[in-house]
Amino acid sequence: MGIFRRAGNTNLLVGIFLLLLLAVFAGPGTLPRFVSSLVPNIDESIPCAWLRQGTNRAQHQSLIGRAAASPITLRVRSSAVPNTPGGVLTITIIVTNTSIGTVAIVYDENQVRIGDDGATSGLGIVFNSPGRLSAGTAQGGGSYPESEIRLLGPRQSCVHKMEFSINQLPAANIATGAANVKAYYRNTSRGVAQNQNAQATAVYTDQGLWVGIAESDTVPIPLATGT
Repeated sequence: MGIFRRAGNTNLLVGIFLLLLLAVFAGPGTLPRFVSSLVPNIDESIPCAWLRQGTNRAQHQSLIGRAAASPITLRVRSSAVPNTPGGVLTITIIVTNTSIGTVAIVYDENQVRIGDDGATSGLGIVFNSPGRLSAGTAQGGGSYPESEIRLLGPRQSCVHKMEFSINQLPAANIATGAANVKAYYRNTSRGVAQNQNAQATAVYTDQGLWVGIAESDTVPIPLATGT
C-alpha cells in the first residue's frame, strides 16, 4: 500500500507542476489573474509605484527591451457604481510588459490622467471613449526625470488603482449603468539620456523608452446590486 501511496503523491506533484508550467507559458498574467479572481482582495501584481526607477539610462538599458516592437499591454477593471453616499468607485489598471526584456515606462502615480488631450505621455483612463486614441506627435528633445521612469521586467505586470466618490465621477451617465471606461498608455519621446559618469563614454544617447500608444479593451461600469 505504501508503494501505491508514494506513486499517487508523485503523480499529484507532477500534475501540479505541469499545471503551473502551462499557466506560465499561456501568458505572463495567467496565474496571478487566476489567483486574484479567487481572492478579491489580492491584486495581480505589485503597485506600479513599487517598480524600480530607471537610473543612469545613458549606461544601463536592456537591448531586448529597446528592440521590443509593442511591449506594453493594458487591462482595466471597474468596481460597481456605489449606491450609498459614502461609496467609492475603484478603477484598476494592469500594465504588462509582454516582452522578454526589461522595458522602461513613463509613470508618476500622482499624474495618471483622467481624460486625454491626445498628446501627453503617461498612463490614463477615459470614460465613455468614442473610439481609438491618438498616438500623439513623436518628440525629439528633452529628458524624462528618473523619478518618472519605472522599469517593468520581462513578462512583469504592475497595478495602479484610482478611487472616485460619487461627486467626483466625471461622466453624467455612470449612475445609469450605461457608462464604460478604458485605460491607455502613451509615450511620445525616447528621451535624451544624461550621462552621470563623466569618466565613461555614454553607451546610449536616448533613454530607451518605447514610443507609441497602447489601449485596453473598453469595459462597462456595472451598477451595484441590492440596497
